[in-house]
Amino acid sequence: MNRRVLLLEHGPKVALALVALVPMVTTPNFFTAGTLGTILALASIVGVLAAGQTFVLIGGGFDLSQGAMLALTAAVTAWLATALEVNPWLAAPLALAIGAVLGWVNGVCVAWIGTNPFVTTLSTMLIYRGAAFVFLAGQPIRAVDSFDALSRGPTLLGTMVPTRGFIFLGVAVIAWIILRQTLFGQYVYAVGGNPDAARLAGVRTKRIRAATFAASGLSAGLAAVLLLSWVRVAKPETGVGYELDSIAACVVGGVSLQGGSGSMLGAAVGCLLLQSLGTWITMSGFPDEYRSLVTGGVILVFAAVDAFARRHTRRS
Repeated sequence: MNRRVLLLEHGPKVALALVALVPMVTTPNFFTAGTLGTILALASIVGVLAAGQTFVLIGGGFDLSQGAMLALTAAVTAWLATALEVNPWLAAPLALAIGAVLGWVNGVCVAWIGTNPFVTTLSTMLIYRGAAFVFLAGQPIRAVDSFDALSRGPTLLGTMVPTRGFIFLGVAVIAWIILRQTLFGQYVYAVGGNPDAARLAGVRTKRIRAATFAASGLSAGLAAVLLLSWVRVAKPETGVGYELDSIAACVVGGVSLQGGSGSMLGAAVGCLLLQSLGTWITMSGFPDEYRSLVTGGVILVFAAVDAFARRHTRRS
């Protein structure tokens, strides 16, 4: 890819991100260790979800069920940790496995049955959310302290940064390596970009697409553990709207909703940028209602700039 194409594709987004950082730079005490550590910790859960969503979007899919998978996984994990007193070192892997299975169900419906990803995950969102309500009988499970260690962490520049923030960064790096440095990652891009050509080239497109949804479920399982370490309670309404936040992070980070394009690095940066904007709004004394207004506007502008850049890249 030549420099002109790179400039057309990424230049406008980088410039827009820099413009978005201007009000933060001019805000006193924003770029301090305490504020940046808080941003990293607050972004961790959505960031982990965005990692799974990146696989699905690049593979040509769409996952609206992440928040519901998180809720159901958190409910079962909290029950295991409190009612059965399962060791956290066993409960955490079980949470990952539960999430992966829930995601795989989405993948089977999309890849083998052939249902539309939007309709499929909208349906399973309702199913998983309903299952969480039934499992919990509408009542929360409180005092889930098995994963408290993830809310503690090292002290950097006088500020304690929760371990879940570093887990988010680790997940982002691992996801980037898988997508960019492995054969599976190449197949994900191929399936999302041109599934017919990928199939003719010998790629098992159905398995790859199903695996991307399993990765999304796996990220929901990990996010459930991180959330329990933070709030220490599992409720039926846990994670409502988180799937939209993860999609927003991917869009701001340049991951294409049409599939075949984007990166985990971009999604992680998008997540951190959105969380930074939210933190700036809070620090500036604006009402919480402004957060949705500003966030929605930023997402729309980034999506428009991305569409403009891709259109001109194709012409070049």
